Amino acid sequence: MLKKGEIYIPEFQREFVWSNNQVRDLAESIYKGYPIGLLIFYEVPEELRFKKEFYWVLDGQQRLLSLVLIMEGQVQAIIGGQEKTKRLDIWFDPVNERFELRRPREGENWVKLSEILQIQKRADLERLLRERGFGPDEKDRVSTLWSVFRNDYNVPVHVLSKNVDLDDLGNIFVRVNFAGTRVRGADVYSTMIAIAHQGTVKELRDFCARLGITVDYGVLIRAFVAFLTDGKVKLASRVFDQAKRLKEILREKGEEEVKNVIKEVKDCTSRSIEILRKFGVNRLPAESVIPVMAYYLHKRGTLSPEEEEGLFKWFILASFFGRYSASTETRLNEDLETIRNGGNYRNLIENIRRDEGDLKERIIARIDEGEYDPLLLYALLKQSNARDFLPPYESITQANSTVHHIFPRKHLTELGYAELVDDIGNLTLLTHRSNLELSDELPENYLRRVPPEILKAHYIPGDRKLWNLDNAGEFIKRRKEILKEAIKQFLLNI
Repeated sequence: MLKKGEIYIPEFQREFVWSNNQVRDLAESIYKGYPIGLLIFYEVPEELRFKKEFYWVLDGQQRLLSLVLIMEGQVQAIIGGQEKTKRLDIWFDPVNERFELRRPREGENWVKLSEILQIQKRADLERLLRERGFGPDEKDRVSTLWSVFRNDYNVPVHVLSKNVDLDDLGNIFVRVNFAGTRVRGADVYSTMIAIAHQGTVKELRDFCARLGITVDYGVLIRAFVAFLTDGKVKLASRVFDQAKRLKEILREKGEEEVKNVIKEVKDCTSRSIEILRKFGVNRLPAESVIPVMAYYLHKRGTLSPEEEEGLFKWFILASFFGRYSASTETRLNEDLETIRNGGNYRNLIENIRRDEGDLKERIIARIDEGEYDPLLLYALLKQSNARDFLPPYESITQANSTVHHIFPRKHLTELGYAELVDDIGNLTLLTHRSNLELSDELPENYLRRVPPEILKAHYIPGDRKLWNLDNAGEFIKRRKEILKEAIKQFLLNI
């Protein structure tokens, strides 16, 4: 059924990861009559089927693929992000009743499982055993092996009704996979897309792997849906209904149109990443910004430097306020609709302001509390063109920087100011080399060696008396005032 496509492994399942030893141990367990656990399938409702898939594998993918590997010596599976043919020879030693992965040496009369288990009739098996010169005990054990796998051993399967809602299906998946993750709407979408247009999901997965910046392929699935529907990722209120709606849309679109959408998604995603790289960003705290940025480029075409900077500021604010951390699809739909209706980055920022209130006052309040946000601090340092404290005075980027405590942790703690160690007023970003070299040195010593323009770009107070350890509290207070002024400049005109 698996080979015929009647059993389908959904995209939300992980890759085939079992080792050869695990597959061999499974074969041994079956031979010994040990239970190997329950396979759980989901009966796919007819309205969600594209071809002849009757069941999705909800739990037991590793065992199911391993069973095929044991019986046939090979299986098609996703390994390392690619669909590959996994081959494995398992040998049975009938003298010691052991399963081996190595080939038999001279004098070891073993049988290959996949060869024996493909024999359909017992008479053909007995003929083979006679030709191979097995003794009576070895014949009995190989015959038992054949009988166990061909006739005697039953693998229990539980089939979930097609009436189970896909939201409930997600909960069931988590409960039977203790190390698993909840099935997302994007996971169900990817399954629909993979069945309707073979190779599409794989193409997006491969593309994500080559981006050079970590982006989950599910984010690209959302972008694909947004491009396909001209600005929507939430197609209905319930996941089950969304899946049905997506299936209808995919049926309406021709193969050529889907290919064009994929090409445009990849192109606009690459351009989005390039804009972020231009501003030194190589890590995404919130990946859901990508569908919005890609769709923005799709609708608006080439951006001016001013618009690129505005989109970067939107990215910082959307990440800082967790724009898509809750009600993800609803928020994405709001922003995609804004873009579809001709809105620009200012309108996107206005959407954040509508939900979060006065952005400037919110951020300033967080600075007053000493709260540190790495991306926001990076954006402020980028705004001032900050460079490293030590020669050759490299420009600070996400890729080359790490958090630096201006007053070292050890000295502040000894002074009784442990609560100020990780205050944003005590933190900046330097290269890893400089941070290591200056790690235990006091600012009253090392700041004197830093060019004044670089200190200013890091928002370091110019009053040298504040650099003394005894004045650490006042230094941090003063630096936070400078950072708050920098926030006002960052939000100017938006």
